[in-house]
Amino acid sequence: MKVDTRDYVTRLRKWLDAAPTSVEDARLLRVLKISEELGEVAEALHRALGANPRKGASHDWGDVAKELADVIVTAVVALDSVSGDGATVVEQQLQGRVEEEITAAGDIRLLQVLAISGDMGAIANAVYGALGTGARGEAVEITHTWEDVEARLGLLILTAAAALDDLTGDAWDTVDERLRFLVARVAA
Repeated sequence: MKVDTRDYVTRLRKWLDAAPTSVEDARLLRVLKISEELGEVAEALHRALGANPRKGASHDWGDVAKELADVIVTAVVALDSVSGDGATVVEQQLQGRVEEEITAAGDIRLLQVLAISGDMGAIANAVYGALGTGARGEAVEITHTWEDVEARLGLLILTAAAALDDLTGDAWDTVDERLRFLVARVAA
């Protein structure tokens, strides 16, 4: 990610922090928002492939790329809410991987989106474990830390970046463009 990405992520997080909610609720809502954005990727993918005859092929691969960038931006903001410095966590995870592992992830059409969905499940399990809460709100043993949540958010970001890179050839430039757009919209 580029240097100004940190500033954009911080601005978006601070803008969201202005909403009246607890820190814990903010973390949960921001992680949950990733699922919403992932649903938009699925919708764009279905429509780009014309997989729903009732709705037709109303999207293209550019729409899928935009939605993948939104997943990444949303995940980095969520990660920033959990860790205090989401961009650094992502950069550390990137440093731990070989370039070929990130960009040679394969065809975006279905498998990578499913992998992102699997990452979302791992994040949900880690959040439950960090809170000591079961899926129905019952108290359970604390099995995870917020650092575990950070790690899983970072993996989701890398999975989505690999998918976006397959579409655009430069995932991080696409993410930076989307961040600039969102920050300008927030500032307006």
